[in-house]
Amino acid sequence: MDEPTVEALYEQVRGLVPTAGGEAPPDPVPVAPGIRVLALRTPTLPPAAHTNVYLVGPEAGPVAVIDPGSPYPEQQAILDRALAQAPPAAVLLTHHHGDHVGGAAALAARWSIPIAAHAATARRLAGRVTVDQVIEDGETAYGATAIFTPGHAEGHLCFAVGDATIAGDMVAGLGTILIDPGEGDMAVYLASLERLLARPAMALLPAHGPMIPDGHAKLREYLAHRLQREAKVAATLRDQPRTLAELVADAYDDTPRALWGLAERSMLAHLLKLARERRATDGGGGRWSR
Repeated sequence: MDEPTVEALYEQVRGLVPTAGGEAPPDPVPVAPGIRVLALRTPTLPPAAHTNVYLVGPEAGPVAVIDPGSPYPEQQAILDRALAQAPPAAVLLTHHHGDHVGGAAALAARWSIPIAAHAATARRLAGRVTVDQVIEDGETAYGATAIFTPGHAEGHLCFAVGDATIAGDMVAGLGTILIDPGEGDMAVYLASLERLLARPAMALLPAHGPMIPDGHAKLREYLAHRLQREAKVAATLRDQPRTLAELVADAYDDTPRALWGLAERSMLAHLLKLARERRATDGGGGRWSR
């Protein structure tokens, strides 16, 4: 049976979990020198209901548009109105998930501008969105310096602009970050968190929710939380193989039952990491033991 896509997993919980707030401000809001944000409604993972579009550059343009994720015409019109005052130079993508790229192709076509992303993101988007320019780790494009941070997605990039880092889905100001084994890797994600933590002090600008002024504190919080969860997952394993449904009831007993489908995917990411470390055994058929 095919593994569910991230978008399909989001659909499973949409309507079961309340989303946060109403409509976001219709005009870009300055959040750091040379960076403004516009939160557009997207089909994202509750409780978030919006994806932040970041405009990098002077208020009169040209600007780089990072993650225009809304597929909804009325939301795209809001972005177009903002860009009428600051024409875009390019679209930059942090990664390939639908709530980050849903408006990218339409925006690029309307304004005749290129789309830039990591090569792995370009491969994931082939046939859906054409990536015109590949961005490598450490490369500065349109005023933003790329930081390769795979794990949530294989081609995930953050973008450093001055003392701020546009973080994509490395962290969230609202909700959580799903590491899905079909598209992500828990060990790689943890290494990417460590990589960001090794950089100078920064504010983190996430794709969902408000700015995080103390980025290092948030990164340490995320690392501690994931390692605590990993320890809890490991503690649920027995000599006798258990199903994912049995394991998730113990390892995620602090998580609402409506989210256990997503939790199973995150737990599987932990289990695959534990298996590589010889701390878990895949018994086949979705059953795991020590």
